[in-house]
Order: sequence, then structure tokens, then C-alpha cells
Amino acid sequence: MSEPTILLTQAPTIGTPRRWRIVAVIAFVLELLFFSNWRGSLGPYWSPLAFLVAGLGLGVAALAALRGQPYGQATDGQVARRVGWGWLAWLAGGLLVLKQQIPIVLNSPINVHWSDVIPIVQTYVDRFRSGEVVYRYLTNLPYPLFPNHLPLQWLPYVPAQGLGIDFRWVSLGLLLVVGFGAYQLVLLRQPGGWLSFGLRAMLPAVVLWQVVHRDENLFSQVLEQTIITYYFLLAASVLAGSAWAQGGALVLCLLSRYSVVFWVPLFLWILWREAGRRHALLVAGIVLVGIIGIYIVPFFAENPTIFIHALAEYRTATIGEWSRVADGASLPTHLGNGLSAMPWLYTYLHLPLEAKVTWAQRVHALAAAGAATLLAGFYWRYGHRYDYRYLALVALKLYLVVFYFFIQIPYNYLVSLSILLSVFVVLVVVNPPATAPVART
Repeated sequence: MSEPTILLTQAPTIGTPRRWRIVAVIAFVLELLFFSNWRGSLGPYWSPLAFLVAGLGLGVAALAALRGQPYGQATDGQVARRVGWGWLAWLAGGLLVLKQQIPIVLNSPINVHWSDVIPIVQTYVDRFRSGEVVYRYLTNLPYPLFPNHLPLQWLPYVPAQGLGIDFRWVSLGLLLVVGFGAYQLVLLRQPGGWLSFGLRAMLPAVVLWQVVHRDENLFSQVLEQTIITYYFLLAASVLAGSAWAQGGALVLCLLSRYSVVFWVPLFLWILWREAGRRHALLVAGIVLVGIIGIYIVPFFAENPTIFIHALAEYRTATIGEWSRVADGASLPTHLGNGLSAMPWLYTYLHLPLEAKVTWAQRVHALAAAGAATLLAGFYWRYGHRYDYRYLALVALKLYLVVFYFFIQIPYNYLVSLSILLSVFVVLVVVNPPATAPVART
């Protein structure tokens, strides 16, 4: 199905896009530094604001740089010449990451007192493989817990359990092979010279290396790299334009975390208007079938209370984390990491702890929904000036910046998703600017 013809209503100039491209790259570097080397450097209250401004700055500068730009595509000849070098860069990046992370995993035995993520996932997998009910209370932890992880957080590890493979190798392997591979496939089709191509080819590996270099334990006890893989696939599918890829990626993201839920209606609306109704309905249908087939029928139907139980467990976990304040500290450990708005709410809401958590949850929901609404308004007013793929990608980045800034327990590994996803924004922002108005057909 051909895409609708859209005239970009204003001819971009060379100067303006280039200036905003530089601003976007600077904002990206600052965001990365405030997550890594400079994390917490301005204190628990101002560091999060600097981190937020850098993330939003990347998105805003990207919107300014991409305004009026057609979707850039390399020629078939360029793609053919790049393939070998692209996969060589992919291999080099993978080796860089493996050299760093292999010793970390080998020297970090799974410890439930450090993180309960992997022991919980192991229990899900054991129950699933033995035919037991997966979503019932866990009794093999130091504390009782009702399962609150969606199926695609643990289903990928079912084969690994049977083979005796550490789940962390699976998670890392998925990111390096599938996530980075999807990035490379998108990059192959982007315009630009050899220097730009080479720098962008190594970008995901360098960013991953940097965040782990700052915090060696970032992924040592969790499986977050699988979730990052899902979002890499989502970003790649947004740019690729395939309805099947977009629907599949949305299923992966929605059935692993709720993070993206407020952005999905915006994305479907953009697809409805720009890619056509059939395209949008196909994506929505794939998502619906995926949710029913992977979650509703096998798990939710046998216990319709699991969703409510999961939300209650998250609230309980939040209260527990907010209750633990080390001697001499003014904030709970994870609230003082310089990445979220929670120190402000914790300190300046003069309410009982449970009431503070209630307000934090409300603020989070309102901020996420508000961000999606504002982005929808921006699209309604200025969408005709953008290629919809660029706009949808940058909207996803801006939405996630806000979502994770207001998350109640801002674990470092959770926030890393937004940082890693920035590489896709940089990928398209540094494309050579067009010099004349272009019709997209």
C-alpha cells in the first residue's frame, strides 16, 4: 500500500537544521553524562532536573532539526557498499560490550538480597515448564510476593532454563544480536557519508559501554537488556514503516511493561492519519491478538485479579523502598540517585508516607498522560511539517523521558532504557538536511 502524499509545507534551509542538529547532539551527550559520570553531581534535587532538561532538550532539538525534512534513505548502491562494514561495526561493538560485561556477570552470583528480579523470573519459568499456575503467590523469597511481571518479561527464558543457561546471557545476547541488529538494519538505509555512518554504527555499543562503565552493577542482577531490546525493535519498526513489525514490537513492549501504554493511542492515531486506516487497523489488530493470545487467555482468564494484585504489589514495593532510609541519609537510597522527581515529592509533601506514595502515583499517571496529550496536540498543530516516522520516534523519546522522570522507584536500570533509546533519535537527526521542499509519496 502506498503512503499518502504529504507536502512538507516549508522549505528547510541548510543553516537551521545544522544548528539544531548540533544542539541535539550536545543534549544527547549531556543526557548520557548526567546518567553516567555526572549522575548526582548536582545533588539529589537538582541533578534530576538537569537530567530531565537534557532529555527534553534532545527531543525538542530533534523536532526543530527534523522540521520539514523528508524521510532520508540511502540509495541501493550505498546500502550494498555499506553492508559488510555495517556488520563489521556491529561485531566490533558486540565484542566491546562482551569484553566489559562477561567478567561482571561471572563475578556477580545471583543474590536475592541485592535484587529479586532473577529469582522471581526463575520461579515463573519453573512453574510454566511444570504446568503449574504461574500467577500465584511466591513463597520462596525472603518475603511473600504476588507475581507482578507481565509474560514477556519471563517467557523468553523458558528455553534457557531447560538448557541450564544463565538468564543474564540470554538478556545480553538478545540486545547485542536482535536489538543492535535492528539498529544496524535501520542505519544501513540512512543517508550520509562514511564518517557519519561509521560513528553511528558504533553508537549503541559505546553508549551501553559508557553506562555500564559508570555503574558495573547496572545489569548484573537484572534482565533489563531484554526490555531494551523490545524498545529497539519498536523504534526500528517506527522508522521501517512495516505494520507487522510495528504491531509485533508493540506486543513485546506492552506485555513486558506498562511504560508505553499512554503513547500507543498517539502512535495509532498518527498511523491512522498518515499511513492509512488499513495500516493502523492492522497494527491495532496484531496488538489485540497478541495480548489476548499471550496474556488474556493463558493467564488472565484463569485469575482475572492478577492485574489488580500486580498494581497493589507495586504500591507495596514503593512503600517499602520509601521506608528504607540509611542512617545519616535524608532520602531513601533509590530516590537519591539523581534521576527522578521523587526526592521533591518525598521531601516537600508533608504527609504520611502512604499518602506521599499515593500522590506520587497520581503525579506519575498525570504526567505520563499529560505528556502524551501535549504530544498529540503538537502533532495536530504541526504534524503536517514532519515525516510521521520522525515525529512518532521523537514523541516516543520525549514521552519516555517524562514517564521515567516521575516513576516512583527510579532504579538506575529502569531509566537506562530511555538513554539507550536516544541512539535512534541521534541516528536520524544527524542525517544530511534537505535543501528544498519535498513531496513524500
